[in-house]
Amino acid sequence: MSLNPFESAPNLTASHIRRQDLPTAVRKRADNLAAQIKEIYAKYGAANFEELKENKKLSAQDARKVADLFKAFKNEVEKKEDELASLHEAIEILGRENVHSFEDVEVMLGYGFVDVSKIPPIPYTRDDLEKSKEIKEKTGVEEILVLFVADKDGTPLTGERMNRLIQAEYNKLDLDKLLYNIDWYKNEDFFKTLGLSYEWKLITKQTIPGSKNKRHHHEPGGRFTHQDTQEFAIEEYAKKLDIPRDQFHRPEPFQMLYATALHLIATERINGKGKGERILTDEYHWSDVLSSEGNLVIVGHAGSGGAYIDRYTRGSLGGDLGVCLSREPSSSKS
Repeated sequence: MSLNPFESAPNLTASHIRRQDLPTAVRKRADNLAAQIKEIYAKYGAANFEELKENKKLSAQDARKVADLFKAFKNEVEKKEDELASLHEAIEILGRENVHSFEDVEVMLGYGFVDVSKIPPIPYTRDDLEKSKEIKEKTGVEEILVLFVADKDGTPLTGERMNRLIQAEYNKLDLDKLLYNIDWYKNEDFFKTLGLSYEWKLITKQTIPGSKNKRHHHEPGGRFTHQDTQEFAIEEYAKKLDIPRDQFHRPEPFQMLYATALHLIATERINGKGKGERILTDEYHWSDVLSSEGNLVIVGHAGSGGAYIDRYTRGSLGGDLGVCLSREPSSSKS
């Protein structure tokens, strides 16, 4: 007995999920599957699924292919319901201007740049996102939720490549320069080889309180104490918020630059031309990334003339030199 390949085909028109309600990434994948189904419809002169099903010339191979395509379509839509809910939840809690997902990234890096199949689910729970409100109330620090991506070929998205891609979008939007002057670091590994991958991160829009005019960290035998360091400021920040210290990390220089540029471009779209929000304009973030000479790389003063990338020795002090933080999820979602 032969199996009818259409027995398990879903009645898509009865779905409670509307195409326009799907995230752009999901919609693109679903549209691709739908286009393949329509090609088979056209091959047999069918206007819809029912007409194709009744066509006596329909080959067994095409029948199986359509059934498989319908099944893939259904799975694609249904498995993304939780992700859609997570994105809507993040926007509800943080505000549209502070959630930068697929749509914003594609504007910044170019349509077709993002491999939508590699975008992971948002790892933060509702409690994690609600914690952002508490952080702002207690410390004045705001967090943004950012989707980071890799390069088109799957390799890490480097600062060098990012500079070319994002500057092109800056030019279109009359946003001046992304980077001020790359001469000293244009051949540095952190610019040419260190890069971003596909992940979501909550990241602060400004440096945390108490982190300026502090050394990067304490070194045994040094002339200053642990209390004189940014590490101590991070510990105090975590304690005040009742969040484990190990959930906080210093973003890499080009993670911070990417987030800064993405926020500006996205808020320019949301608020209108000339109304985008620039962050990290009058301060620097001090990272853990080393330059070739062994100093720690900083990024900041990201005004219209372009963000500055520099390096400081571990014992340096600066009234505008603090630390931004990324926050890990409290636990993985079930």
